[in-house]
Amino acid sequence: MKQEMMKAGVLTGPQRVEIRQVPVPEMVPGMLKIRVSACGVCGSDIHMWKAGKGWSTEPIADFHMGHEFCGKVVDPGDSDFRIGDRVTFWANLYCGECDMCRAGREHLCREVHGTNYIGFVCSGGYAEYFVGKAGNAYRLPDAVSDIAAGLIDPLMVAYHAVRQSSLKLHDKVLVVGSGIIAQLIGGLAKRAGASCLAMSKVDERQTGKAREIGDFDVYFDENDPNRAVKMQAVSEGGFDVVFEAVGTGESLAACLDGVKPGGEIVMIGNSMTPAVPFELNRAVLHEVRLTGSVSCTRKEFEETIDLIANGFIDVEKYVTDILPLEQLQHAFEKQISPAESVLKTVIRP
Repeated sequence: MKQEMMKAGVLTGPQRVEIRQVPVPEMVPGMLKIRVSACGVCGSDIHMWKAGKGWSTEPIADFHMGHEFCGKVVDPGDSDFRIGDRVTFWANLYCGECDMCRAGREHLCREVHGTNYIGFVCSGGYAEYFVGKAGNAYRLPDAVSDIAAGLIDPLMVAYHAVRQSSLKLHDKVLVVGSGIIAQLIGGLAKRAGASCLAMSKVDERQTGKAREIGDFDVYFDENDPNRAVKMQAVSEGGFDVVFEAVGTGESLAACLDGVKPGGEIVMIGNSMTPAVPFELNRAVLHEVRLTGSVSCTRKEFEETIDLIANGFIDVEKYVTDILPLEQLQHAFEKQISPAESVLKTVIRP
């Protein structure tokens, strides 16, 4: 029997993706097969693209990334799904058996280690078809479009971060970073009751959408030598909650400049180096609370879908590019170009 083939954006080396014909993964018990409708481009994809490899310790034939995807079921296997159902996948390949999973904290699963995700350690959604665990699939309401589904993943990260924080009505909030997660955190914080919402950014490359949407009240230049003075003046003594969405020593310094004594810094950004410099005494002597935040729980993933379906936040407003799979290499190049203003790209296979 002839093996079924499909198009996929295969990662062939550093900063190189090629569209190739690859075998469609075989169905096994517990799996379902979808025809991919859309897949969002994530910053993690860019890091893997630059490195020319995924996060698996073993080589993967025809490896293609993509973890922010949705599609229609074409083979439900032994699952409860039906042909034609629209679904999205939670990329977290949690074990479901460890103490973290049993406590409903699947994002901290002992087997995940921050790396065990679809599109990281196995091939993902930059392809015509995807075959994966039915237990990671969730039905999409009609109110959630294919394009919107491509932003469920970054929204879930933002949603978990806001829930992790101590944010209360009328709090003053600073978001350090201008990427998609930073802007979605701002959108949620505004709707959660922030009385003053500010962004600290390095440049204007990604702020166009933020200014267009209008949730942020004020913008700080991270390169301004008077940054700390301006932050403290605008916030009248410091921000109650600061979200760090970059992952560098410079961005953490901006957080410390902006937070008030007794305030909180929620750290979402991942560092690309093993360690970053941090002025510990400033946090200790001002009793600043440091809170880590990663991914989300399974329950929060479901709630994120509801946020979009119920119109709480219009994630499609944050999309700057919709491109076909054949332009995946161009999409990545555009994402890192200093001449482009890309916030969020969605690929349509």
